[in-house]
Amino acid sequence: MRRGFLFIMVCVFPFVGSLMAQKTQHNDFPNMPIDENTKLVTYREVVQQQGNSSVLYDRAVKWANGYFSNPMVAIKKTDQNNTTLVCESNIKISTLAKDGKTWTAAGFVYYTLTIEAKENRYRYTITDIYKKESARFPIEKWLDNSRPEWTSARYDHLHQIDEAVHKIIEALKEGMQPEKVIIDEW
Repeated sequence: MRRGFLFIMVCVFPFVGSLMAQKTQHNDFPNMPIDENTKLVTYREVVQQQGNSSVLYDRAVKWANGYFSNPMVAIKKTDQNNTTLVCESNIKISTLAKDGKTWTAAGFVYYTLTIEAKENRYRYTITDIYKKESARFPIEKWLDNSRPEWTSARYDHLHQIDEAVHKIIEALKEGMQPEKVIIDEW
């Protein structure tokens, strides 16, 4: 009798555990770039763009002022001499509820965006991505599913972060384009 009960528990327990597990939209990690030196998730690209460093720097500042809802808080450093702009902002993340349909707020993940301009090119770097908990909690720890505090909801959170960062990059690239000059010929 005891062996039969034990056998049933061994067979049924994993199934029950999976039913109680948190629902997620994703069941894998996104392909996030890791800097080989810092070991931090880092999105970085040098973008070829016509214009001298001051023109590109001015476009970056204009973009940041229009992109961030509160640019006075988001823009942390403007260095016109070195044509560098540093911004800090956040990405809202959410968790899929047990019903599999409703999303609930899971807080904010913060990041640092640095834009550096040179002749006919600029470089953006988005890194230092973390969630404020009792202390700073870098998302790189979310990429380790062997950690005791890890949950499957991290898959969704990481995908949300990756998608939001790609939208930031897309908006930046669009904002760094020269303004179209409309010639009113009549």
